[in-house]
Amino acid sequence: MQRALALTFLVLAAGCGGGGNEDGSSDDGLGNIEIGTSSGADYELFASEFSFAPPFLVVEEAGTYAISLRNDGSVPHNLTIEGVGKTPDVPPGETLTTELTLKAGNFEYLCTLGDHAEQGMTGTLNVLAPS
Repeated sequence: MQRALALTFLVLAAGCGGGGNEDGSSDDGLGNIEIGTSSGADYELFASEFSFAPPFLVVEEAGTYAISLRNDGSVPHNLTIEGVGKTPDVPPGETLTTELTLKAGNFEYLCTLGDHAEQGMTGTLNVLAPS
C-alpha cells in the first residue's frame, strides 16, 4: 500500500554528497536504488535549498519501505538517515527511490553535502513500534 505524504514545508535542497556506484547501486546499507524523475514510493521526501519536506516523517511501523527523495533544488542533495544509511547524491530535477528497512525509534535525517545540514537541511523520522 502506498502512503502519500502531504507537504508541510518547502522542499529540501542542494549540495549533499553521497557514495554510489555508476549503476545507481550503493554500498552504504541501502538497496534497490533507482534514479529517475518519478516515484512509486511508500513515502516521499522533497529537497530544495537547505530544507526537507516534510521535516518530520512518521512511519506507522517497523518494516521495509520504498522511500524516494526528489531534488527540487538547484544543486545536488542526499538523504542520510543516522543509523540506517546514506543515498548517493541526487542531481537537481531528479528523484531517487530506495528500499529501506526501518526499526522502531527516532532518527535524524539530513543532507551531508557541504554545510547543508548546518543551514537547516535536517528532519526527524519517527518509526512507531507495533502496539
